[in-house]
Amino acid sequence: MSLILKQTCQSVNAVAHLGDGWDERHDIMLMSPRLPLYAVAGNCDYGEEADSLSFSLSSKKIVMAHGHRHNVKSGYLRISLWAEENGADVCLFGHTHIPEVFYSGRTLMLNPGSVGFPRYGQTSSYGILDISDNGVIEGRVMGKQGGVYKRII
Repeated sequence: MSLILKQTCQSVNAVAHLGDGWDERHDIMLMSPRLPLYAVAGNCDYGEEADSLSFSLSSKKIVMAHGHRHNVKSGYLRISLWAEENGADVCLFGHTHIPEVFYSGRTLMLNPGSVGFPRYGQTSSYGILDISDNGVIEGRVMGKQGGVYKRII
């Protein structure tokens, strides 16, 4: 996990942590103290931290949630509606530990899978979100070795 964090944190403008492994955010903060970190708590994280968050990057509205409260293991309708209700350009979510990148209406939906605890035969993965200067959004899921699993523009 720390090798992927070190390599990835050197080439990004911000990091989003989608929960389940709350202590990992401290590793990210230590490795890259000036890198903005957006984090939500998962169902395995205990404390007072928020389980959803919204913010803007490059004039795009991003919402993120771990996904357990949106019942994502039973489908993506609830989280897609939540993203739409919040006017999101991008929705980041987790909980299933299965990588997904797709559009729901105008919202790019991205689940990076899991670096540390992949499930159901998946391999370790993480997500990359690119927003170009002209506002084009690209989401992709990367494998542990840097290969692209899934990509959508």
